[in-house]
Amino acid sequence: MDKKRQRGLLSKMMVFVLSILAVVALAAMALSVMSSYLDPVRFVWVPFFGLAFWGIFFFNLLLFVLFLIFWSNKIWITVLALLVAIPGLGKSYAIGKTRSQGTLRLMSYNVRNFNPFEKDLKADAFASRVAEVVKAQDPDVLCCQEFASFTSELTRSECISKFAEMAEMPHYYYHRKKNYGGNVLFSKYPIHTIPEEHSLGDEAIYGVVAEVDAAEKGRFYVAGVHLVSNQITDDEIDFLTESSKNQTDTVVSFGKSIIVKLKHAFTKRSGQMQTILKDLSQVDKPVIVCGDFNDTPLSYICRQMKKSGFTDTFLAAGKGIGTTYAGKLPLLRIDYIWSNSQIRPAMFKRVRSKGSDHFPVILDFDVKR
Repeated sequence: MDKKRQRGLLSKMMVFVLSILAVVALAAMALSVMSSYLDPVRFVWVPFFGLAFWGIFFFNLLLFVLFLIFWSNKIWITVLALLVAIPGLGKSYAIGKTRSQGTLRLMSYNVRNFNPFEKDLKADAFASRVAEVVKAQDPDVLCCQEFASFTSELTRSECISKFAEMAEMPHYYYHRKKNYGGNVLFSKYPIHTIPEEHSLGDEAIYGVVAEVDAAEKGRFYVAGVHLVSNQITDDEIDFLTESSKNQTDTVVSFGKSIIVKLKHAFTKRSGQMQTILKDLSQVDKPVIVCGDFNDTPLSYICRQMKKSGFTDTFLAAGKGIGTTYAGKLPLLRIDYIWSNSQIRPAMFKRVRSKGSDHFPVILDFDVKR
């Protein structure tokens, strides 16, 4: 067999293999985009595809390039997949219009229980670093998640009071009886408690809500939430990012553990979101819901927020992919600032700050009159 014929046969085999992969990738992309429409309580496997949206998208893009190289008419499969991806891109990639700076600024930051990535950095030093980041960004309201005691010499309540002084935010609010998620609100302006019917039912199971009185700039509700985590350990994240180096028994063990945890978290967050929206979506006041949602823009819970009249302010006033997870898993946007129609987003940004496995996110906004 001459070399030209061999190359032709090899090319046909490659196109055949690529075609099979393209069909699988097309199906994966369709499921990824559909994941926001299907409740994980009933369709527990679909959210896995939504979680992997960017990986699936770039894989389809790679197949598109390879089909171009082989000049194959099978390229239509990847073209279709990329067309299917358009709704997902609309929810995941922002080309928002940034206006002039708003009159108010809010920051949301998961501080990782003041347990920094740097092994030689102590909790109190990390708390001081966070306070410096806050002062540098100068928010009017700060919503913290996973706020824990950062020194054994003080109780958590005393640490909250001390941090308020460090960050120069004299007003704060948290639930003194329960502390799931470590949610604490800090503010330069007075904070008022709200009617019980607006307080997420059994408040502090996964969030806290209060009203901020910013005088002539307006009054508004702030809900700081932390939905249930996927509980993926550092070892399991290492497994996901370095899977090619793992033994078969390790793959089976870690794989099963990760799948079970994700399935539980997907369904649990769905229920939590229903409770949040049952109360807050009915409030006829300016409302901001922010925090660590532990889920991606193509998740069912994000679509429920949008259906209930809330705007993903990153899409309205941010730019790019907006990754907020600072760990080893790439391109994950899991921290959000949502607003209802009585809030006008002006500018959204992410701050690259070291220490936590989350980047803080910031929204400049105005309260509509």
